Amino acid sequence: MKRILALLLTVVMIVASLVSCGGTKGDLDAVKAADKLVVGVTVYPPMDYIDEESGEWVGFDAELAQMFAESLGVNCQIVIIKWKNKVAEINSKQIDLIWNGMTASDELGAEIDFSIPYAKNAQVVVVKTDSTYTAADVANLSLAVEDASAGDSVATDTIKAATINKVGSQVDALNEVASGNSQAAVIDLTMAESMLGKGDYTGLKILDGAKYGEEIFAVGLRKGSDLKAELDAFLKAKYADGTMADLLKKYAVSLNEDALK
Repeated sequence: MKRILALLLTVVMIVASLVSCGGTKGDLDAVKAADKLVVGVTVYPPMDYIDEESGEWVGFDAELAQMFAESLGVNCQIVIIKWKNKVAEINSKQIDLIWNGMTASDELGAEIDFSIPYAKNAQVVVVKTDSTYTAADVANLSLAVEDASAGDSVATDTIKAATINKVGSQVDALNEVASGNSQAAVIDLTMAESMLGKGDYTGLKILDGAKYGEEIFAVGLRKGSDLKAELDAFLKAKYADGTMADLLKKYAVSLNEDALK
């Protein structure tokens, strides 16, 4: 009987060893095996957008993502996702990272992991330049927001707007206002400062007194991803060597310096 038990124990240990050795690879190994880092984004100037002349992805986040992929020795593949599906996209391994000026909220943190926070942001209300609205009117306006975004949360929970029009992206939210379909939009301050007063958005402005909270941007990863250690070290290194300062001048993004030092 003892010999049988000993034999069974040996078999169990061998099986456990094989499972351990042949289990699912970590994200870092998977990225290197695929020779590509897949980064999920939306079109979001100045963080991620396509240069009209070159047709290439540019922006504060896009450039950092490409540098991070290079540091891993792999190619960077940037793909457009629906923002409301970002958690499903990363947890189903359709993408490796969410790198798109993403607010690191407690709610989102229950479903995914974050890198160290690298930038600061806030939410603002955008209206037409010839409007006479004040900050006191905001709750009674029809507000366009990107579905499942920080702007969506602010419109719903902070402003408690009576009418919220959810659209696919923050660019769509601005277009809603420009076209007159919505009276205002709630979007990231970072995007508003980059886009308003230019091109199709010359007729839009930030509404005085309608700025909400301070947020931090972080990169999204799967829970327990071994890419996090590599990514955090990379972000700190790019702050230390002045790369982020150069990108700051180029794209006018507010860094979260306390976390990067």
